Amino acid sequence: MTNLRLLRILGYAFFYTGIILGLVLAVIAVWNRTEAISYFFRGAKFDPFHGLRCPVLVAPTETATVIAEFSNPTNEEDTFFYRIEVSGAPSTRQIADQVTVPPHENKSVQLAVDANDVDLLFFIFAKINTSPGPLHSAQEAVCGMLVVDLLGLTGAQLSTIAICFCFLGMTIGLGLWQRTTTRADTNMQRLMPTIGFVVLLALLSGAMGWWMAGIALLVIAILLLVISLRFATF
Repeated sequence: MTNLRLLRILGYAFFYTGIILGLVLAVIAVWNRTEAISYFFRGAKFDPFHGLRCPVLVAPTETATVIAEFSNPTNEEDTFFYRIEVSGAPSTRQIADQVTVPPHENKSVQLAVDANDVDLLFFIFAKINTSPGPLHSAQEAVCGMLVVDLLGLTGAQLSTIAICFCFLGMTIGLGLWQRTTTRADTNMQRLMPTIGFVVLLALLSGAMGWWMAGIALLVIAILLLVISLRFATF
């Protein structure tokens, strides 16, 4: 009985550690996006540009890369005239250029950002606008990065470690806990996998920039987490 109770406690510890790490990452990703939208708000709205990619976390001493990928699904060559704006204090910086993309191909451009682009204390923001052309409409997208100084690790290292521990924590925790389940654990048998699935969806939404879906999933995940703690038995 003592060993089963220890396995149950370890299962809960691993599982909820993974859940909390996943929630933290999802919150940061959604927070980055919402702050970026507010930072660059001009009142006008354009069609979404789906090719802007930013890291979620950036270390103060590193140079991170913002990627803009231009896609041409048509049968004709397409030229994109674009402007990228990057945050900074006291003023933002802008880069304007053009890229020509052959039919049914993609091309990407990269822009380096670092601590000189920080604004609002610990954020770096980027925005891209493309001018309308014969084969595409005017488009725009924004993204944000949180500047974090932790153990001298880069943003990519921090994100990778957190994601690995999130998956491992949920997997190991659920496996250990299931070895101690009883008939009285019916509610938890449904709740624990559901919470894990919702957290993974929230992470995906944050990574893809779907901030409204991310917020909704975070609210659901937190509610399920509170409910699960009510049914948890050690």
